[in-house]
Amino acid sequence: MEEKQHLAESELSRREFVRLALTSLVSSAALLGASRAMEGAETTASTAHSYGALHPLLPGTVLPEGWLRTYLEKEGAQLGSKLPQISIPFTKAYWAGEETAESWWPWEQKAYWLDGATRLAVVLQDEQLVAQVRTTIDYTLAHAAADGYLGPKFFSDPKGDFHRWPHALLFRGLAAISDANFPQGTGGDAIAAAMQKHYLSDKASYGTPTRNVINIESMLWCYERTGDPRLLALAESTWQEFMKGGADPEHGNLSAQLVYADAPVECHGVTYAEVSKQPAVLYLHTGKEEYLRFAVAAQRRIFDHHMLVDGIPSTSETYRTTTALDSHETCDISDHTWAWGFLLMATGDAVWADRVERACFNAGAGAIKNDWKALQYFSCPNQFLATLNSDHNALEPGGFLMAYQPNPGKAGACCAGNVHRLYPNYVIRMWMKTNDGGLAAVLYGPSKVKTVVGPDKQQVEIEQTTHYPFDEQIHFRINTDRPVSFPLSLRIPSWCEAPQLSVNGTAFAISRTEHGFTVLHRTFHPGDVVTLTLPMKIAVTRWPQDGIAIERGPLVYSLPIQGKWVPRVEPQYTTAEYPSWELTPESAWNYGIALNEEKLEHHVEIRKSPVIESADGGWDPWENPPIALRLAARKIENWELQSNPEDANQKFTPPLPELSAVKVSETVERLVLVPYGSTHLRVTIFPGLKS
Repeated sequence: MEEKQHLAESELSRREFVRLALTSLVSSAALLGASRAMEGAETTASTAHSYGALHPLLPGTVLPEGWLRTYLEKEGAQLGSKLPQISIPFTKAYWAGEETAESWWPWEQKAYWLDGATRLAVVLQDEQLVAQVRTTIDYTLAHAAADGYLGPKFFSDPKGDFHRWPHALLFRGLAAISDANFPQGTGGDAIAAAMQKHYLSDKASYGTPTRNVINIESMLWCYERTGDPRLLALAESTWQEFMKGGADPEHGNLSAQLVYADAPVECHGVTYAEVSKQPAVLYLHTGKEEYLRFAVAAQRRIFDHHMLVDGIPSTSETYRTTTALDSHETCDISDHTWAWGFLLMATGDAVWADRVERACFNAGAGAIKNDWKALQYFSCPNQFLATLNSDHNALEPGGFLMAYQPNPGKAGACCAGNVHRLYPNYVIRMWMKTNDGGLAAVLYGPSKVKTVVGPDKQQVEIEQTTHYPFDEQIHFRINTDRPVSFPLSLRIPSWCEAPQLSVNGTAFAISRTEHGFTVLHRTFHPGDVVTLTLPMKIAVTRWPQDGIAIERGPLVYSLPIQGKWVPRVEPQYTTAEYPSWELTPESAWNYGIALNEEKLEHHVEIRKSPVIESADGGWDPWENPPIALRLAARKIENWELQSNPEDANQKFTPPLPELSAVKVSETVERLVLVPYGSTHLRVTIFPGLKS
C-alpha cells in the first residue's frame, strides 16, 4: 500500500513539474507571431535538410575505436543489452503486444531503451543487439493498423493521458535502424513509408499536449527521406498549433506565457530540452531565421542561469540554481546533448560541440557506475554518499534517487532507458559534412569515419588516433586510394588558447574561424597524417557560497571519496547480479583549498601515468585515469554529513560551509584529484579558503 501511494505521489509530483514546463519559449518579436513563423521560401524534397551549416552522417558511418569502443562495449555487455532481463517495465512487452497500463509511462521508458540500444548496436556493429531490438521494432511495424497507426491499440485513440510523446521516442529508434540499414536488408525504406502513413493518417493533435510537439523531429526525418511535402506542412502546422497554446490539462497555456530573455527557466528540464530544439530542426528544413533565433534564445537562458560545473544544467526535475548540491537527472544529460547537436548543425558554431563534449566527458560518465551495471537518477558535483535514503534534492528529500541502481527511477524508469542514447549519439555525431564538400571533426575521440568528399564524391577513410580528452594530441590518418582534395575542418575548443597543427610533421599556421574551426584546404595523399595539438591549461572557476572548482581542458577534476558498496536486491527492479547499490564514504572529504589564480602552475601539479592498452587497444580511462592533479588543501574540521533531526541514521551530503563559522586546520595536506567521470562519490566544488 505504501509503495503504491509513493508511486502515485511521485507521478503527481512529476506531472506538476511538467505542468510548469517551457515558460521561456516565447521571447520578444523575434520569437514568433505564429503566422510570421510560417512565412519564407518553400522547401522541396531536393533541398530537404539543406539549410544547416553542418550535416550529419548516417548512423554507422563513424565507428568508435580505442578507449571509446572499450567503454561502449562495456555498456553493451551490461545494461545496454541486459536491462530487459532485469527490471520492469523493460521486462514486459511494451511495443510488442502489451496493451495494459495505467499511463503512457511504460511505453516512454521502453522506447528510450529501444532507441538507445539500437544506436549502441549500430555504432558497435553488434548483430546480436540489433536482433534483440528488432524483435520489438518488427512487431510494431508488422502490427500497424489499417489506417497506418503504429503502436499499441490501447492508446490509439488519443484521449486523456494517452498521447504521442512515447511515439516520438520509439520513432527515433526506427529512424536510426532505417538510416543504418544494419544488418543489410532490414527494410529502411519500409520504415520511412510506415512512419509517413502513421503521421498523415493519425487523428491525434501533435501541437498539444505539450510533449506531442516533439514528433516534429520524426516528421521531418520522414519528410527528408520520402520528400512528401505534406510532412513538412504537418511539422510547421504542429509548431503553429503549439504556439497558439491550446487547452492542455497538464501544462496549461504555456506557449502564451511571455518570458524575458534574462529570466531563469521555471520548468521541467527534459520537456524544455526536447521542445526548445524543435525550432532548430524546423530551421534545418526551411531556412526560416525566426526558428533559429527562437532556438538559440531558448538555450541561452539555460547557460545564463542553470549550468553546473560538469556541463549539464541543474534539472531535478525542474531547472534550479548552481550550488554544489544542485543536481541533474540523467535523462537531462542525454536530452540536452541531443538538443545541442541540432544547434551545432544549424549554426555551424563549435561552441555547441564544446558543450556536448563537456557534458559527456564529465556529467555523463560521473552518473554511471564504471562497470555499467548501475547509474544514478540524480547526480551532482558534490556527493559524499549515495544511498537509498540520501537524496538531498527538492523532488524527494530522503528518497532513493541518488543511489546507484540498474533502474534508478523504479516506476519512473526513464533514466535507465535514456542513458543508453548518450554515448552512441556522441559517436554518431563526431564527424559532419560541410556545405563545400568537406568534412568537419566536431567531437574528438578515437574513431574511424568512411565517407565521400569533394566535388567527385571520392571515398576517404580517416582514422582518428588519440587518448583525448586525457591527452592533448589528436592524429588524423587519411586513407584513400588516390590523392583527394577537400576542406578538412577541425574544431578548436573555446578553452584552447594556443592550438598547433602539422601535416606529416610540418607545422601549419592555424587560423580560427569565427565559428571556432580551423580549415585545412589541401590535396591529401594516401597515408597523410594531420596532427592537432590542443594544449590544456589549468583553470579555476567560481561557484556560489564561495565555492571553487578545478578544470583542465574539457575535464573537470574531483577529489574521489573512497566508498563502501553495499548491494540491495529490490524485487521487480533488480537481480542478484544487478542489485541496487548504497555507497557510503570511507575516506576524508572535508577539505578546503586556497589557490592563487595567477600562479596556478606553482599550486597545482599535473601527474601523468602511462597508458597501458590491451592487445586489441582496449583501455578504460575512467577506471584507470592516466592524468591527475595534485594540490594543497586543509581540513575543515566541523564540516560534517547532515543528519535528519528525526532519524540520526539518515545522512545527507551537506552544502558548502560558512567559512566564518567553521574551524580550518593549520595542517596542509596534498590531495590528488582525478577526472570527474572517474568518481562515484566526490568533492568537485571546494570551499575556497583565503591564501
